[in-house]
This record gives sequence, structure tokens and C-alpha cells, in this order.
Amino acid sequence: FKPDNSITRAEFATVLVKAYQLPITSGQVFNDTANHWAKDYISTAAANGIVTGYSSTQFGPDDLITREQMAVMVIRAEGMEAPFNTTTFTDDADIADWAKESVAAASGYGIITGYEDNTFKPKANLTRAEAVTVIARALEK
Repeated sequence: FKPDNSITRAEFATVLVKAYQLPITSGQVFNDTANHWAKDYISTAAANGIVTGYSSTQFGPDDLITREQMAVMVIRAEGMEAPFNTTTFTDDADIADWAKESVAAASGYGIITGYEDNTFKPKANLTRAEAVTVIARALEK
């Protein structure tokens, strides 16, 4: 399992599709996922509105997922409203504008937490242990 290892965007999309038991669906196939092992999972996640690419042609399946990307994907998978506007993380200003609502919602719903120093570290890579914890918390909501 290697809990301290990072997780890729493709791996996280795959875990979400499996965790939410989504049937494999034809969705967008990005240029860089057409021959990727996770193509069907990424396509299914895209069809369900869980993922988008960096552009209409690039997904970055082998890129390590960041904590802010994870928050967006989990909130989309849950289909949760984002009634929270801000977080109390000391590095809130470092969260990308496109991720702020999702990070605030995931934090507000108790799906994600910050670190002991009250930072979120939005650009940090998500570990496998963090991924499992976040998905388990989301499934309990």
C-alpha cells in the first residue's frame, strides 16, 4: 500500500470511481489518456462531472495530484453544495481561486483537515494515506 507515497491524478480518479461504484461510462477521452491504463476510469469520472483536464485535450494522468485538486474532485463526486466561503487555514491565500469553494466545503463538512500548524498546503502532493482517509470521510457523509 505504501501509505506515504504520493498518488497520481489517474489513480485518484480510479479510486473515486470504484469507491462510488460508478458504472464505467463513455465520457471524454483526453489525448494523453487515450492509451492510458486508467482511460475508462478517467472517462467515467469526466462523464460524471468529477474531473476536468488541464485543457480539453490534456488531463495529466501521471501527474501527482495536489491537495486542492483532490478537494475539488471529492466535492464533485459527493455532489455537495459549497455553502462555505472561506477556510481558517493560515495559508488560505495559497489556494487557487478555482479550488477555494471546494476546499472550503470539504473542510466545512469535515472531509479534509489541515496540518497541526493550521495550514492546508494546497499545492502539496496528496499521499495515499490521505487519499484513503478523505474518501472514507466523504463516503460517511
